[in-house]
Amino acid sequence: MSRYAYVLGYVPGSIADRAYAAAFDRLSAAQREAIVGELLSQIPGASEQPAPSDPETFAVFMRDLYAREAFVRVAGAPALAAAFVASPPVVTYFTSGTGSVSIDQHPPWVHELAGHETAPIDGGTVNHRKGVNTGIWFG
Repeated sequence: MSRYAYVLGYVPGSIADRAYAAAFDRLSAAQREAIVGELLSQIPGASEQPAPSDPETFAVFMRDLYAREAFVRVAGAPALAAAFVASPPVVTYFTSGTGSVSIDQHPPWVHELAGHETAPIDGGTVNHRKGVNTGIWFG
């Protein structure tokens, strides 16, 4: 759940919408019904609205801050949160989107998610010529 919260805090709304839709689409029909049912029971006035049944409608539903706040208390939340974090829109955002520019400021698990090398291949050695990178700064 903490990874879900982290990613949600960094991706733009359009990416979050696509990630919610992709994650919801990966769940079984029973999981979808259980999550939506629990969410609607915890959000004031939500029972008057039609239940989101398709991925795009669910993504729009999750724009509501009440829905996001209630989501953390839903029994099926960890499965949906994991699918959200690993969804193609989130991976693409950190691989080739705007998130890839600042990937070095993110935790190592985000690097793994994006397939980004977290350590330099040469272990930090800048120059590979003999005698150049001796570690002695002043002669």
